[in-house]
Amino acid sequence: MMKVIVGTPPQQANPKFPEENSLARLAGLQPGRETQGLFRRETSDSPAVLMVEDLSWEKTSIDEVLAMATTMSLMGDMSIFRFSGALSGELADEFLDIAKDLVASPHQFIFTEDKLLKRPTDILTKAGVELVVYPATKKEEGFNMFSITSTFAVRDRKKLWLQMHEALRAGAVPEAIAGMLHWKVRDMLAHRSSSEGGLQGERKPSNSTRPAGYSTEELRDISSRLVVLYHDSHRGAGDLALLLERFVLML
Repeated sequence: MMKVIVGTPPQQANPKFPEENSLARLAGLQPGRETQGLFRRETSDSPAVLMVEDLSWEKTSIDEVLAMATTMSLMGDMSIFRFSGALSGELADEFLDIAKDLVASPHQFIFTEDKLLKRPTDILTKAGVELVVYPATKKEEGFNMFSITSTFAVRDRKKLWLQMHEALRAGAVPEAIAGMLHWKVRDMLAHRSSSEGGLQGERKPSNSTRPAGYSTEELRDISSRLVVLYHDSHRGAGDLALLLERFVLML
């Protein structure tokens, strides 16, 4: 028997023991007592012990694989052999050539692959291999920290407060949020200085000192406050996340 598993079943997520959990499900076993590579399933008749071997295709010759496929164990039990990435590695064609032999074997050969191209898929299908293909799961995009700086620049307190909590839920540390805000303040001050330097000798527009809702004095004050918040939190004056929350609501 030969089975090819492409992708990862979402319901099999087991962050602590991903491989053991996956193997037990693929083989149709209940993950019970595990001892030196053995998975045991108790039945109403008698206990059945199945050999489960995780093999490296780089260290196993095709002749050895064929010998495994045709050799019965002393007790006549079915063995389960698993290869990971063999059908996309350097020996892929050799494994594809013996697919029919593995399908005819009394033992079970499981091949796990992240993805499988059309050619090997067609060959395996023609050989009678059981194919199980799971669609790739879309990775969740991480929180965009630069959105915080954009919201800060337009002085939207409510949105900034919400984004800060969203960033924290996404795993961002308060120090990173404080650092991004301080970087944005310094960036705004630098642009302000450059703009004012270019207007020397000219009459400045009446709103040139308050673009984005902040005066130059306010930006300098905010820069100092952020530095103080950071150092105060590390001196035990309070949790930086709470200090930042209060800071945002007072902008």
